[in-house]
Amino acid sequence: MNPKDISVAEYLKFFGNRPGGIVLRWQFAGDHGERLSILEEALDRCYSRLVDTRGLNEDRSEDELSMQIANMLSASGISARHDRHINGHCDIVVDAEDGFMWLGEAKIHSDYNWLADGFLQLSTRYGTAMDGRDHGELIIYHRTGNSLNVLTTWRDRLFANHPEAKLSFDIAQPKLFFRTIHKCPNSGCDFHVRHTIIPLMHAPEK
Repeated sequence: MNPKDISVAEYLKFFGNRPGGIVLRWQFAGDHGERLSILEEALDRCYSRLVDTRGLNEDRSEDELSMQIANMLSASGISARHDRHINGHCDIVVDAEDGFMWLGEAKIHSDYNWLADGFLQLSTRYGTAMDGRDHGELIIYHRTGNSLNVLTTWRDRLFANHPEAKLSFDIAQPKLFFRTIHKCPNSGCDFHVRHTIIPLMHAPEK
């Protein structure tokens, strides 16, 4: 087959999960749900890159790590900006011309109150839960080991402090995230949050 003659559909059939395929799928996304799925796939690749290079990132700040994610998304053809003003300075904002907007708030885990601040920022400052704008993510950068335990503790504390939030997807190892749904205080509509922890401990013994 001549590469010049291959159709978009044929290309995506064979290479849809590769970076070039993500670019095309993002451009041809048919609805907000499909766009969200593509974005989360791209985000997971970005998180893996941070984990793979964690030794080089052990002194990076929240802003520097989030900027790396935004730059990697942009390089994949996904419009992502760091520190964009959305009624405050949201760490990562992804939008598209069809009205889609996703919000990411990132925290380096120091204590659980700091994570709670991030959840409230997503819920009460940035999020609207309007059509195509009803998903966001709490991104937890974690450097001290046993990230699964931290994520589990955060989940339990979140529900203890926010009984109105509902669990829509629980932690399923080795995937280090869970999902919640709660009513957006602004619109009264459902707002969906993926809570993802990125294990960045770098403490080699040799």
